[in-house]
Amino acid sequence: MIAPLALPSNFMEHRPTIISLTTMHESGLRILHEAANLRMASSLDPATLQREVKGADALIIRTGGVVDAALLDCGKDLRVVGRHGVGYDQIDIEAATARGIQVVYTPGANTQSVSEHVFAFMIGLSKHLPRMMSELASGNYHARTSMTGREICGKTLGIIGFGRIGRRVGEIAHLGFGMKVLYHDIVPAPEEVELRCNARRVDMRRLLEQSEYVTLHVPLDSSTRGLINRDTLGLMRSDAILINTCRGPVVDEAALATALDAGSLWGYGGDVFTVEPPPAGHPLIGRSDVMLTPHSAAQTEEGLRNMATMIAEEVIGVLRGDPPINPVNDPFQVEHMRQQRGLAPLYKGSR
Repeated sequence: MIAPLALPSNFMEHRPTIISLTTMHESGLRILHEAANLRMASSLDPATLQREVKGADALIIRTGGVVDAALLDCGKDLRVVGRHGVGYDQIDIEAATARGIQVVYTPGANTQSVSEHVFAFMIGLSKHLPRMMSELASGNYHARTSMTGREICGKTLGIIGFGRIGRRVGEIAHLGFGMKVLYHDIVPAPEEVELRCNARRVDMRRLLEQSEYVTLHVPLDSSTRGLINRDTLGLMRSDAILINTCRGPVVDEAALATALDAGSLWGYGGDVFTVEPPPAGHPLIGRSDVMLTPHSAAQTEEGLRNMATMIAEEVIGVLRGDPPINPVNDPFQVEHMRQQRGLAPLYKGSR
């Protein structure tokens, strides 16, 4: 059982109001209900959110909705925006900082859940599970001999983005499956991390040309949007499997479908889409060389509990004046902007 947060004696003099755009695991809801007036947004459309955010001290967002400058301007009392998850491309961080609003998130909370999802794709596609399951369901038992799968043991895994999830994937690949691990990241990992994963840092071209499996673990920004496109797909091996559990727009879906049609790749595993939910007639849905899930890699009991607990504690901590453990924007810059705007400081000891 989760112990209640220790709140200062004057915290309840102004019981804060928190708006959550969607529900979350009960572990987080319990923390929020104990410390604040928690309200659920009635809809995620901009007009409704702009109306309902008025008077709120904090806002919590999951995968639905957008926190932009227009919404932040309506939330005159907002002090903190919490992202239940890792990617924060739905939040205008620059606009939040300019308005003296702290943004926090939950790195590490879903690392194991997402990492396991990557290997589900790797194994499933390597064994032709989508087609085998479909054929069996249609009564074709003898499809078992129509296609030959392969083991992932000893193969080369290329990891693009070597943060928490990328490193955990590399660790499992090396220690669990004896895979060779290459990684590409703008920042080299510490030597002990590379040794733990037996990972070698290489440039993008070399990674794509040498890897039988390529998995993406990058944030979505201007440098990663469309990172996997016609040109980069052309560098990959014809027996390669591409996996994307980070953000949909990192992959050019039309170019990917074309590459699969041409037999230039073995398969694709994706948990995310450029547009979510994906539109009817999406070129990747229903293919036998593809495994797709509806942005559900982190939807495990453990992952949801970890994310909900972490974001609830972070948001309440900021509201009571504690510096955040997992800030997205710089708390010092946030305080500076609050001072410039004549707002009360967020953190204890700030002037």
